[in-house]
Amino acid sequence: MKLELTFDGGMKRLIFISLLLILLLLLPHVHALQMLSDDQVSIDSPIDDDVFATGGIVTINAPVTSAVIAGGTVTINAPVNGDVFVAGGQILVNSDIKGKIVAAGGAIDLRGAAENAVIAGGDIDIYSTTVINRDAVITGGNVSNAGKILGNLTVRADNFLNTGSAGSIDFKKNEGLRDLRNLINIFSILMTAGFLIVGIILLKLFPRQFFIVESEIRKSPVKNTLVGFVLIIASVIVITLLSLTIVGFPIALIMGMLFIIALMLSSIFVSFAVGRKIVDLFKVKLNLNLKLKFNDLLIFVLGFVILSLLFRIPYAGVLIVIIAVSLGFGAIIYALRENWQNITT
Repeated sequence: MKLELTFDGGMKRLIFISLLLILLLLLPHVHALQMLSDDQVSIDSPIDDDVFATGGIVTINAPVTSAVIAGGTVTINAPVNGDVFVAGGQILVNSDIKGKIVAAGGAIDLRGAAENAVIAGGDIDIYSTTVINRDAVITGGNVSNAGKILGNLTVRADNFLNTGSAGSIDFKKNEGLRDLRNLINIFSILMTAGFLIVGIILLKLFPRQFFIVESEIRKSPVKNTLVGFVLIIASVIVITLLSLTIVGFPIALIMGMLFIIALMLSSIFVSFAVGRKIVDLFKVKLNLNLKLKFNDLLIFVLGFVILSLLFRIPYAGVLIVIIAVSLGFGAIIYALRENWQNITT
């Protein structure tokens, strides 16, 4: 498999693989998937199965079949017999991976072998003990390679230091994008402020409908995320097919408008659920006996600010956006199906 991707293509591939990964969780053959979630997750015994792990600190100290990991600090100290998909603030890979590794994070250290590597991060270090048997596509701020890439090494970075080897090297420096990035940042800030205002309006004018969707998010977050993602993909396909015919084009236009509106509103409902969760944890942690009341508006603003900051985490923020939008979209669909009369009246 040859990975000849440009910078944009590499990022699109990373996002596509992340989306595909969520879809794979729905297929029948992954029914035995080992799912682990906690503040600290440590795998100290071999697991002859696929592992899905999330947590503040995730450590793999024993062999597993394959791994899908999201966490603050992720450390892989044992061999993985298949593929690894990982997103986190700091990612340390200290053992061999027999399949491919797809990683996105703030700081990534790769010390083990792998078949292929698709990596995006702020600071990326590939050590001398690393052997990539085929190709590697890397995008980041500072990239250092001291390993051995048997195939093609494609790098898009601000700074690139290469003391290792590769079959061929394609390096391009990220230049000339600062003005565009500044413009995008300003536009992003304005968009964020706009979504905050829209959320406040919805909360004030349609509180019953707002809370129906938000309660659906809290009731079944995993189910809503998976179903929401699948429905987003299915909606895009259906709208595209309808738009190719003269008869179906008006229907596709209406469906497309409703689809875009639902996507735009999805993270707003998730923001309130995040704010409520944080407030509940705050009360429990402090063991408050006081009848402390939090205004719904303050809860929404708190969740909105935190979720917006999470969206801006380099590279990993893309995955968080995907999850939040899928969760909100799925909750909207379920809420419409199960509470149609309550929402529309």
